[in-house]
Formats: sequence, structure tokens, C-alpha cells
Amino acid sequence: MKVEPIINAKFNRFRDQFDLKKTPDGIAFERFVNYSILSVHQPDAFNGDSELFDIINVGGNNDMGIDGIAIKVNGILVRNIDEVKDLVERFKRTTIEFIFLQSKYKTNFDKGEYNNFLDGVREFLAENQKQPKNQAIDYLLEIKDYLLSENVIFTWEDNPTVRIYYVVMGKWMNDSNLSALANQFQEDVDRIGTYKKPKIHFIDTEHFKEILDSNENNFSTIINSIDTMPLTSVRNVENSCVILCYASELQKLLKTSDGLIRKSLFNDNVRDFQGNNTVNDEIRNTVELEPEKFALLNNGITIVCEEYLPSNRQVNLKNPQIVNGCQTCHVLYYSAEKSEDLSKVPVIVKVIATKSNEITNQIVRGTNRQNIVYDEAFETTKKFHKELEEFINALSNEYEKFYYERRSKQYQNNPTIKQYQKLNLRIIVQSFVAMFFNEPHVAFRHELKLLEKFPNSLFQDHQSKLPYFTAAYAFFSLEKLFRNNLFEKRNLYSYRAHVLMAFRELVAGKNIDINNEKMIDEHCQILLKVLKNDTECKKFFSKAIEIFENCKNIWIKKKRRSIYGIKDIKEFTELLLLEIRKITNMKTDSIKTGNFTYQGEVIKILRDRYGKYCGFIKRNPQNIFFHSKSIKGLNVNNLLGKQVTYKVTTNPKNNSLVATDIELINNILNI
Repeated sequence: MKVEPIINAKFNRFRDQFDLKKTPDGIAFERFVNYSILSVHQPDAFNGDSELFDIINVGGNNDMGIDGIAIKVNGILVRNIDEVKDLVERFKRTTIEFIFLQSKYKTNFDKGEYNNFLDGVREFLAENQKQPKNQAIDYLLEIKDYLLSENVIFTWEDNPTVRIYYVVMGKWMNDSNLSALANQFQEDVDRIGTYKKPKIHFIDTEHFKEILDSNENNFSTIINSIDTMPLTSVRNVENSCVILCYASELQKLLKTSDGLIRKSLFNDNVRDFQGNNTVNDEIRNTVELEPEKFALLNNGITIVCEEYLPSNRQVNLKNPQIVNGCQTCHVLYYSAEKSEDLSKVPVIVKVIATKSNEITNQIVRGTNRQNIVYDEAFETTKKFHKELEEFINALSNEYEKFYYERRSKQYQNNPTIKQYQKLNLRIIVQSFVAMFFNEPHVAFRHELKLLEKFPNSLFQDHQSKLPYFTAAYAFFSLEKLFRNNLFEKRNLYSYRAHVLMAFRELVAGKNIDINNEKMIDEHCQILLKVLKNDTECKKFFSKAIEIFENCKNIWIKKKRRSIYGIKDIKEFTELLLLEIRKITNMKTDSIKTGNFTYQGEVIKILRDRYGKYCGFIKRNPQNIFFHSKSIKGLNVNNLLGKQVTYKVTTNPKNNSLVATDIELINNILNI
């Protein structure tokens, strides 16, 4: 089918980035639409890994006529019930939105297809479902049922919103038959009594192009000002000014054509909307009770754009980004949604036209430091992360190419970089905590929660960057095995953190102090050698999964514990470590003591200048020295070619690594 050229070009780029070249056109287009429309709701939703993307794409057998389903809680597209619990706890009040998508890779809006789509949505929203449904829909129904349970319902800010998208690559002509079906659907949902009146969107070619442009922040808008004052000249700043305008004018900037808040405006902001808190309540009260004082009581907003063109009392902004004032903008947007008159609310807007990323970063940090913003929000602006970005992007050339996407949508305009090659802060933090702290039971938490939990352990200036690269590469390698269908996602994907920890333990042994640069780098080199070899990598991940599944059976059948008490329970992690160390011949007390035990072959025996025996054990990247005083009850001459376990210590004279506590072993890990 011939598709509008711009849409077609972006569709082909999407297929290339998501490795969908061999996927049939219709299925690939469904995923393109789902990705594009849901990115309007949350621009960074699909950054880094494919878990959420897989969850929302429900099309296939027994899909109830629905291509995509997403559930949004407090502005976040959620993956599981654990995320819902975190969001409810964080915000105290809960807003819920159910989003349903159907798209057709053709030019006509079809009444029969649309009716089937609405029937499926009715069924999903109902208390009980009678239609056949696939596992993807079942999974989302569990989240829906939890959100509608007594545990959450008392926190509702309002009844959940229902939003319907029907996308066709033709022209919408206000078809009366489809409009009638939409009206009937709204009445049916209203009768359920649980949801607000559904918002229905018929998306045609032109509308879809607008959505794609909005996602790329490729748009312009004109704001009518009360007054404008230019600011002083600054190097690398093309132009800058302060605008006084009414908040009603800002709605042109803040709202998409579908009436959503334009989330892509806040990509460079240090934090998302914080919901109902004291500060935001005060902003809302000023809008409602004393609108004329707003400019006096509020710091206003700061916009960075590619350029702006002043003309009389109008300012034309090209590709703007709001870098400060996210809370103010959201409160104004939601006030307008509640029919507050914003034409009497004056707002101060600082506008800066620059193409310099460094200037933008300085503005972000400088403007937000005047307010209460936790340091975690600035995490990726720190020097460590800038250096880590360069380190990962350079070192990955020696392995498989991937990138640390330090800033949201940083590589969006580079068509050669595939989506799965972009790893963000969340992925690196979660993988690192799972692998090097042996805490997969907390690793699934939000990255800011993890930064709060480990404030003096993560991203410290004195630390080596190699373990962070190794954690990222291990995640990337495991994702590739899932992507190539070598492991089944359905029962394993939620437990990737446990698999990553098990993989590291099997390959390199007990975790060690990440602040000892020399030892941790050696530890990582062992892991990297395996990760670089596809056969060995798959072999060790397979063994990690086998042990995980065995532990799951022990947990359920022998310990009679719930399968749902695995992901976030420390006791299960301890069971997993215990089973791994039985197999790798590590003493079980090492789990408590933290002493790291290695395994290797004795490859050389010799005498020192005093006639005492010593030798070397094979080790990557450099063989390790041992002395006979480290061997208890063993004949040194019989050790050549034998497998031994050993621990590592540092020689205080020259700071070199030496083997100690050497023991002969007879049982070797067979993988």
C-alpha cells in the first residue's frame, strides 16, 4: 500500500531501529502506531529495553480486536503491579488511564473493524470477560483488576480515564456510522459507573503526521505576549528575552491536538510532574483564588529553543523545550482541564535560543537549583556519567556496539542506531545493583529509588567504570538472547535481574568490593571474555536459568512458598546464591563472610630464591602467583595441572595480587 512519504520514511526507520524488517507490514505498522502514540503520553517509555513494548503490543490470536493496550498510573505507563504499588505510595493520590489502540495499514475507516475493536474494549473494561483472550491481555487484566481493587480505589483522584485511538492511513471525513458507534460506546461505558466518559480519537494521515512531529519536538508555536524584554548578549546564545503573557497563551504550547499535555516538551527537565504536593497545591490555589498575583508569586518557566522570532507582541518559538517550570506547566494544564479561566493568569517566561548542549545543561542546573530538587534528579549531569557515556560508547566497539543514552532521546535523530542499542540510566543502575551488589530483589525498583538506597555506593568518582560497562554489556547480551527467541520470555523476563546475578556468580565467583579498582577490573575481564564469546555466553546464561528454575521449584514445592514471593524477596536471592555456590564448590559460609573464592588450574611450579615452592594459577587476564605458605596439607609437586580453589589478597610490598587459601578440588562445574 502507498503511504504518505514522510510517514513511510519514519515507518521504515522505526522498522530498522526495532529490527522489524522481516515482520509483515500490517503487524509492524501496528507496533509503529502503538509506539508513536504512547510516546506522546510518555516520551521515554520505551527507552532502553523491550519489556514495556512487548507488554503493550497485544495483537495476535485472541486479541479481542485490540492491537495495543496501555495502562497509565500517575502519568507513567506501568509494566506490573509492583510499579503500581510504588506509584501509589509515592503520590498518595492516584490517577488512572486505560489506553486502547487499533490501527489499519490501509486507507479506509471500516465500520465492522471499528465495531469489533469497541466490543473488545467493552469486554476488557467489564467486570468479567467472556471472549477468548490471549496471555498478553490476561496480564494487563490483572493490573486493571488490582487498580480497581479496594487496595487502590480509596486513593483515586477521580474515576479512571478511558482513551480510544483508531488509526487509519486515509482521511477522516466525520463518518456518521462510526461516530454513532463511538457515541453508543461512550454511553455503554458510562453505564458501568466506574470510568469517566471515554475520549475517542479518529487518527488519519495528517493527524498522525502531527503526532510524529510532536514526538520529535519538531514544531513551532506563536505566543501573544503582554510585553517582551530582551536580555543581555551571551556567547553561544543566539538570542534571549523575558516574556510576560497570559497562561491561556501557553496552552498553545502545552497541549497536543488530542488535548494531551505535550510531554516531549519536558525531555530536558530534571523531574516529571510531582502531583499533589504542597508546592503544587499553592500554585493551584493562586490560579483559582488570586490569578492576578500569579506572576508575582511564581518563578515562571524557562524555555530553550532552536530560535525564536519576535514580531510586534508575538513570539514564534521553534522546537521549544521547557527546562524549568514543569510543575507550573502541569498545574496550569490541569487547571484548564477543570475549566479554570487562564486568560487572567499572567506568567513570566524566559526564552533562550541556543544550539549549545553545554549552555542548555547549565541552564537546567542553574534554574532548578533555585528550587528544592533532590540531587538524584541531576544524577546524569554529573561528570562521572559524562565520562561513563564516553567510556561505554568507546569500549563497546571492541565487543558489540551499544550506547549509554545519558539524556532522554539523545540518539533519536541518528537512524543508524537501533533502539535496542540504547541503554539508559535505569538499565545500568538496575543491572549493576543485581550483578555487583547481589540484590536482584530490589533491582527492579525505579532508578531514583536505587540511588536513594545506595547513595555512597553507586557512581562514585573513585570507582572504575569497567563494572558499569560490564553490567550494561551483560544486560545487552541477555536481551539479545531473548530477542532471538533463544530463551522464553513469558516465564523469565521479569526475573532478568536474578539471571544476571546468577550469570556473574557462575562465571567469576563471589562478588567483591567494587571500590578495589584492580580486583574489580580483573573480575570484570573474566566476565567480558565470556560475554564476547557467543557460545560461552549462551552456555553460562542457560546454566544460570537452569539453576534459577530449580530454585523456583524448591521455593514452591519444598518450602511451600508462593511463586509471587520471588521477585522482591531477599530470602529467595539467598537460596539462589546457596544453590549456585554448591555447584561451583564455594563454601556456603562465603555467602555470609563475603570472601571471594576463585577456581583455576595450576600451570607452573618453581622454587623461590630461598628454595621454597611457589607457582602460578591460570587466570584471566593475567596468571596469579601463589607461595607454598598459602597451601595447607598438600604436596606442591602433585598440584601441577590440577584444579584448585583459591582466594585473592594483595601483597602489601608491591600491591600485586596473590593467591591464598589454596585447596584441591575434585568436582568441577560441568557446563
